[in-house]
Amino acid sequence: MTLAILMFACRIRSLRELDRISDDAQFLDNWCAFSKDDTDTVICSRQMTNVLARTDWQELNALQVHAVRDLIRSKQLPHAYLLGHVMMVSDGTGIFSSSRFHCNQCLTQTHKDGSITYMHNLVELKLVDWNGWAFSVLSEFQLNPEDGQYEKQDCEQKAFKRLLLNFNKTLPRLPVVHLLDSLYCNGPCMRAITAARHKFICNFKPGAIPTLYEEACSLIDYTPNTTLTQTLKGPSNQTITRVYHWVNELEYEGLTLSFARCQETVADKTTTFAFLTTFQVNRDCVISICAGGRHRWTIENQGFNEQKNGYELEHFCDCNDLNTMLCLYVLLQFAHMIMQMLALSNLIEPKPVLRFLAARLLEDLRNTALPETLFAPNPPRTQIRYANPPP
Repeated sequence: MTLAILMFACRIRSLRELDRISDDAQFLDNWCAFSKDDTDTVICSRQMTNVLARTDWQELNALQVHAVRDLIRSKQLPHAYLLGHVMMVSDGTGIFSSSRFHCNQCLTQTHKDGSITYMHNLVELKLVDWNGWAFSVLSEFQLNPEDGQYEKQDCEQKAFKRLLLNFNKTLPRLPVVHLLDSLYCNGPCMRAITAARHKFICNFKPGAIPTLYEEACSLIDYTPNTTLTQTLKGPSNQTITRVYHWVNELEYEGLTLSFARCQETVADKTTTFAFLTTFQVNRDCVISICAGGRHRWTIENQGFNEQKNGYELEHFCDCNDLNTMLCLYVLLQFAHMIMQMLALSNLIEPKPVLRFLAARLLEDLRNTALPETLFAPNPPRTQIRYANPPP
């Protein structure tokens, strides 16, 4: 498992490439020193995948929650809070797609020409903070029953509800706010979050719940006192003007919701961002709520895009054994978390991009012997600090 994490951390692009690099004398010596194994018995990629095929991916998945819980309890994530709640982002993504049959638990999509696409999708819950970190907390895979007995296929919203239940089993008392896409702007998902005793800030588009959107906008027109204007300078010294409006006490399917809207003007171009939330919105928190709602895109940029383009996620998930695929996905999340923490720590100066940091780590392992002090029985205590988020 450590070899898989190291493979992803160094962005080694395939199992064949891993075996080629493992033949390098210095890399092999370092790997043997680190794993405390002999050169003639050190594990290779084939042995690694054989072990993962017999490993319960759900046990690895559960370790993610414990890792994040330890970081929170040790106060290592002070910038992950919004109004006293830890920011969590949920979104669905695909990790495998093929025109050929893969396994009995594949999702299927039938096209107009009669062809079938076989897919594996999942819903990912990530912790995000104002530094741009996106740590995977829990993954819920969308899998059809193996016996093929079902009326409807598994879907993103079903997986999201299961994810909430699994999360609450490990961290039932953690105050959480979910930053959600407009796909989750519906009664069943919002009630599931409320039943879990969590808060949410959901992107709210006019077409999601048209009557509620119109009601909120009309109430804004009758309450001119619920307005706040903010002016600031952008990255290119452009003037940015943001006008905030809000409305509380909106009733929808047994829920009491609040509406917040931000109209941002840059160079005579105005963009509107609207959100539904279970927070009570006022002049003191409307800016934080809108900023949190817009921060949801961290899961796309730092999360899925980084993993698919930088870590070759879809390539490694293109394997015949479903259990190996799911284990590799979870171990990739651990590697991504470790590399994000390393990049923002005071161990590395200046702050590098993750792609450069991975290349630097790999070249060090191939050219520099690990120091013996690293394996001393009583190593000196070291304090690691992380950068503060930008203003």
